[in-house]
Amino acid sequence: MFVLHKNHLAALFALLLFALCPVRADDKPAAGDPDEAIRDLFTHKKLFLKTEYKTLRKAFTRRFELLHQDAIRQAYGSDYDVMTAWLDANPDIKEEFYTAIDEKHNSIEAALRLFKDIYKQYPDKLKPYAELAIATAVTWDEPRKGVYDYRQHQVRVHSSLPGEGLGGLDNFKYIVDNERIMEGRGQHLPWEFLVHVVNHKTPLAERKWAVKQYLANRRMIGRCYHQVPYDHGMLRDEASAKLAGHEYTLPNIRSYGGVCAMQADFAARVGKSLGVPAEYVWGEGNSLGLHAWVMWVELKQVAKGKILGSLESHGRYDIDKFYTGNLRDPQTGEVILDRDMELRLSTVVYDKQAKRHADLIMRAFPALRDHLDMKGNAQLAYLQGCMDVCPYNQECWLTVAALSRDHVVKPSQASRMVSYVDKLIRTFRLFPDFTWKVLEDLLTIDQDATHRARLYERLVALYERAQRPDLACQARLKLADYQSDGKEYKKAAKGLAFTIEKFPSEGRYIPKLMDKLEETCQQFKDGNKLLMQFYLRFLPTIPAKRGDEPSKYCIAMHEKAIAFFKTANKDQVVANLERRLELVKAGAIR
Repeated sequence: MFVLHKNHLAALFALLLFALCPVRADDKPAAGDPDEAIRDLFTHKKLFLKTEYKTLRKAFTRRFELLHQDAIRQAYGSDYDVMTAWLDANPDIKEEFYTAIDEKHNSIEAALRLFKDIYKQYPDKLKPYAELAIATAVTWDEPRKGVYDYRQHQVRVHSSLPGEGLGGLDNFKYIVDNERIMEGRGQHLPWEFLVHVVNHKTPLAERKWAVKQYLANRRMIGRCYHQVPYDHGMLRDEASAKLAGHEYTLPNIRSYGGVCAMQADFAARVGKSLGVPAEYVWGEGNSLGLHAWVMWVELKQVAKGKILGSLESHGRYDIDKFYTGNLRDPQTGEVILDRDMELRLSTVVYDKQAKRHADLIMRAFPALRDHLDMKGNAQLAYLQGCMDVCPYNQECWLTVAALSRDHVVKPSQASRMVSYVDKLIRTFRLFPDFTWKVLEDLLTIDQDATHRARLYERLVALYERAQRPDLACQARLKLADYQSDGKEYKKAAKGLAFTIEKFPSEGRYIPKLMDKLEETCQQFKDGNKLLMQFYLRFLPTIPAKRGDEPSKYCIAMHEKAIAFFKTANKDQVVANLERRLELVKAGAIR
């Protein structure tokens, strides 16, 4: 559950840079040097003040204009004077738009041109729908990168697409034309949410069908995933798909069915058609099978300055333990974790202005660091100031960790850096994936292997409590490395065995732990004996099936064990395991 309103701390979602380049020498700022303005904010201790967000935003906007004068003129063309006048008359919109553009990933000219086209066709709508226009511009600047492409599913089922889908401008028009249906979403959702609404090409006729069929049941819309019949024949042979020879449309998908990919595609695009931020997500399960599901923002209330809702998913089967999935970022086109999407949106909900303010603070950091020749302590102080503005800024935390990894901070600061571990865990307690992403670099400065091992023991327990065995397994691997560095081989082996037995169905990670266990057991007396006893105890606990099919993971573990016992010349054990393996492959063992 989350609630967002001005000057109010929001509840987070339930269990979620570019470098500042110097202005070119030939750019002569007519309204002052924006880089100097940014430096003045810092030196006068105003950079981190909430009241100075608009001052900082204005400086970055001016800087954008100077760096990209040619692109701006090319994009606006003969409408340059008109667009400049309108944007200058609406500085909040102009500044939010120019600072939303990702200069590393967006095509600047294309984004500006699309924004101009929206203004020309909908001059009376751009102001109330400014966030929607920004979302459209930063998503559709390069459609091949960030716009969700469902043609892959159409190809798989040997069907055809019914002509051209909607483009960027069409998506803006669709939301505006259907505001009664959208219930204020197009006007009041931040652009960071709306990129997950406008990033698809679904034809208008299919969207209208989705509205007619599902508007009355928009609540928990992702559950329509299971209204698509599962095509078991296609699972065995894609050429036999029931959709083959038909048009790949939302009505036909629901009529003829498909596998999980079609179910997830259907639910995501129906949701988007209803104004619901939704995404097609894919991932690998613990039995090593691939799968797809839908993730969406369940919006219960949307008004100016207020959002009430939660992040939900459907089709994320418990039997496969899909702890994380993948999706394509609508703005950058990069593949990110669904947990990254959750964290990003949660940060916006926590405080939209604070999130955007912190982003600009981090954008200013490289140039300020270099210009002022900041040493390690000064850099840490700067980054702490950014955390005070928005504790959830990911780039800030990653930069703190890099100071440790790159030995920018001195060894005498080890205790201070390690103190960030507690802060990291507290701040991101609902987002354990991010703690794992940051922690190893953050701890680089701590050269005490015993101390690091204790921290990783804590992490293993933390991830177990968070019901994240995937992270617990990864933390156990690092812990075993540190214990091995300290020549505590037997302790490392027992710890690995404990985690493996605790999560016997975790097929993505247990093979790695088994490799480490085999390696570690070679380092101490009676290690092979421990390993033999462990294998015979562990193998029967692995689920032999994924649904009705033999588990690839279970088969792989038996084959690994057989190879080990062969090297140990345990012929009878090998014979017994080979018989059991045949039963697993035949589906005769649950």
